Amino acid sequence: MTNSFTFEIMAFGALLLAYFVLYYLSDSIIKIELQKKKTKRISNCKTYKTITRRGENFEYEFPLNPNLDKFWLRLLAKILDYGCYLSLFFLINTMFIEKSPSPFLLAFLALFLINPILESLLGKTFGKYLFGMRVIDDYGENPSLLTCFIKNILQLFSIVFYMLSSATILEDEMFFHNKRTFTYTIWNKDHDKIVSELKK
Repeated sequence: MTNSFTFEIMAFGALLLAYFVLYYLSDSIIKIELQKKKTKRISNCKTYKTITRRGENFEYEFPLNPNLDKFWLRLLAKILDYGCYLSLFFLINTMFIEKSPSPFLLAFLALFLINPILESLLGKTFGKYLFGMRVIDDYGENPSLLTCFIKNILQLFSIVFYMLSSATILEDEMFFHNKRTFTYTIWNKDHDKIVSELKK
C-alpha cells in the first residue's frame, strides 16, 4: 500500500515537472517555429470598433483575436474525439486482440498523439469537424506538428486545472495553451475571412 502510494506521488511529481519544463520551453520552441514564415501574423493585426456616445462616433483599436471562447463546446469536441477513439479500441480489442492495454488508456493517449497529427494535416479533428471548428496558427494556416503536440499537452493541463478549481478559473485563462503557442480555434466558416485580412 505504501509503495503504491509513493509511486503515485512520484508519478504525479514527474508529470508536474514535465509540464513546467514544457511550459517554459514552449516559448522558445514556438518562436523558432514561427520564424520559419515571414508573412503577416494574426497577433500583429488590429481590429476597429466604432462606438457612438452622445451623438459622436469614436473609433477604438483592439488586438485581433479570432479565438473561439467557448470552453464547454471545445471540451465537448474533445470528449467526442475520445469517444471515437474509445469505440475504435474497444472494437479492436474485441475482434483481434485477446489481451491488450485498457481501451480507456489507449483512447486517452490517442487524444494527445493522434489529434496533433490530424490538426497539423487537416486543421481539425473529428469533434471539431462536427462542430464546424478548426485550428490555425498565427499565419492563418494549419499549425506545425510540433506546435500541435505542445498545444494539446498544455490543453490537457488547462482542462485538469479547470476541473480542480471547480470551474472558478476565468474561461479566458483556460485558453492559455492557444496564447502560448500562437494558435487559434476558430469557426471553420471564418477561415477565409481571416486569411484575406492577413493578405491586406
